[in-house]
Amino acid sequence: MGRGIVQLFAAAGYRVRCVDAVPGAALQAADHVGRALRRSADKGKLTHAEVDAISSRIHACDALSQIAGCAIVIEAIVEDLTVKIDLFRQLEEIVPATAILATNTSSLSVSAIAGGCRHPERVAGLHFFNPVHVMKIAEIIGPAHQLGHDR
Repeated sequence: MGRGIVQLFAAAGYRVRCVDAVPGAALQAADHVGRALRRSADKGKLTHAEVDAISSRIHACDALSQIAGCAIVIEAIVEDLTVKIDLFRQLEEIVPATAILATNTSSLSVSAIAGGCRHPERVAGLHFFNPVHVMKIAEIIGPAHQLGHDR
């Protein structure tokens, strides 16, 4: 899922920083996206110049601290509430106070994730459908308190 999100945003013209807790995984993800883009070019769906431009916008990061300047963070990690809350707490310390923190979860409560943050108002659900770069639909979910519901 994360690789598809990286590809989607890079193809849309955004600079993307990809980070993973597993050493080398972010670089593998960037390489995977590059191969997928080259296959699209081989099929005539993209030009080689477009592939180069998209690929140049993808930056594999070795540490979470390398996303410090990001305005939007889209998390696509394991579906474990405790792990997600811990990550969002770390992100609040790293990215600007104005950054949007989005979870790609489809099974966990966005309100529960937001509730673990000092600033829950900046948390949203951004659920993509697979394959991300093909499906032209995403579901945006706010925490229940933002929607006028109880947590």
